[in-house]
Amino acid sequence: MAATHLRRDLEPRWVSWYMSKHYPREIVKLRCPLGPIPEELKKAFGEAKGIKMYRPWRPEVDGLVILPGAIRLVEAKIFKYMDGLSKLPVYASLIPATPELQAWRNLPVQMILLIPAKIDWVMTAASNTGVLVDTDAPDFIIRAWEERDKYWTKPFVEQRERRKEKLKEMGYE
Repeated sequence: MAATHLRRDLEPRWVSWYMSKHYPREIVKLRCPLGPIPEELKKAFGEAKGIKMYRPWRPEVDGLVILPGAIRLVEAKIFKYMDGLSKLPVYASLIPATPELQAWRNLPVQMILLIPAKIDWVMTAASNTGVLVDTDAPDFIIRAWEERDKYWTKPFVEQRERRKEKLKEMGYE
């Protein structure tokens, strides 16, 4: 069975755009793994190799910026805002245990949720949990965000049906 839907990885592209725009001279890490490495891996293979081996099992923050007086975590969400709100405090708690960040482990951590527009409940929840919200979004993110409202309109339903028929003709089911 072949894949018939190209996945749009818009959030990583958005974070990259955001970081280059807002932090052109700071140390920036994209898809930065967080958290400790099991001691048995460190003992068996050494810290550097243990870090590489354990990478697939560590959580990743979309973006991390090291500022002179703080570490800033950036999580971008086009739609699933609750995911971003709930992840950021967990990510912040992992900074002191992250081997790659030991030089900065004592800096205060700032959490930023990057969303396309101000959403009332997100703004309230963010302010109550110490998360800052930024709505700086390029056109390609705004277009993706606005597409959701059109998903069930007649033209979009017809467009999806035509696509399905074409894929079926090509042998994809």
